[in-house]
Amino acid sequence: MKEKEKDIRAGKRLIQKILLTGISSVALVSLRAQAVDISLQSLVAAQKDTAVVSVLQDMDDMELGDKDFIQETYQIPGYSLYDQYWDTEHICSRHLAIPFGGNPLRVILVQSNNNPFFYPCIGNNTVVAAYGMMKGGNFHPGVDIAVKEGSPVKCCFDGVVRMARIYGDYGRVVVVRHYNGLETVYANLGKIMVKPGQILQAGDIIGASGRAQKTGAEQLHFETRFMNESFNPAMFIDFDYMELIDNTLILNEADLAVEKEAEVKSATELQSDKASNGQSERNPQQPQAEGQAEYHIVKAGETMYRISVQHKIPLAKLLQMNNMKETDVIDIGQKIRIK
Repeated sequence: MKEKEKDIRAGKRLIQKILLTGISSVALVSLRAQAVDISLQSLVAAQKDTAVVSVLQDMDDMELGDKDFIQETYQIPGYSLYDQYWDTEHICSRHLAIPFGGNPLRVILVQSNNNPFFYPCIGNNTVVAAYGMMKGGNFHPGVDIAVKEGSPVKCCFDGVVRMARIYGDYGRVVVVRHYNGLETVYANLGKIMVKPGQILQAGDIIGASGRAQKTGAEQLHFETRFMNESFNPAMFIDFDYMELIDNTLILNEADLAVEKEAEVKSATELQSDKASNGQSERNPQQPQAEGQAEYHIVKAGETMYRISVQHKIPLAKLLQMNNMKETDVIDIGQKIRIK
């Protein structure tokens, strides 16, 4: 059985390398040294600490004297890459110009001077909800991993905490930006044990797992993002073996969601929007009187950029109609003029 598993894993590696060799021109997204091969050292080291965290406190109740925090902007990972943008309140609050230039991007996952990769919840490899479109037409921007409530959740790579707070359907969530420009998102947490600006190493505990906001299931919601846009974490993480597939990630423009979750609505949301726009179910095509204003009611987790994509309005025009700036924060229930 072990020999068969080794053959399967070797085959997966071979397929991955064949796919990568077809890329003729790539742009390097890297802030540090040359690429190095990732070994099983990370998995072996992480498996030594699989104990359930029985008593964890929120960071507000913890001493921060022995924690390292950034002091200057140059310590922020990918600060220039992200157009000098560091948002501690939202997962994705603006759209950034991603430097594809017609070519794929080559991202080195673990640099020679980095700590090795850590799986976010070692001992739990059951993915109960995959990345992508779900039944009912909703878009799922990450993966849900079944994990016992109270289990330690660890940072995957070296980086800095960008966001740590309660955030809509994400519940308690932590966002970490890494030195290669990627961001990892850890949601449905039962406890948060870090604060924005805190410097982390791969394997540091960021909190304890909790339950999903809507279903109450014991699970970790995990996302990977690049320049605010989500992409499938299974592109570089083998969730069966809880390790990296390769130390190099190749990103194409089509791999990024570009806020697909903002373009897809559930039936409930559609009904809510029709009601807010003064349309009835019996006559959904009834035209609005010329010149009559239309509004969008802000829902949990929405941003001005998401709203602009949803209603096919340029972001600059939407901001102008509402006399707002791109950095302004919107609240749940707020009316945003869309016409």
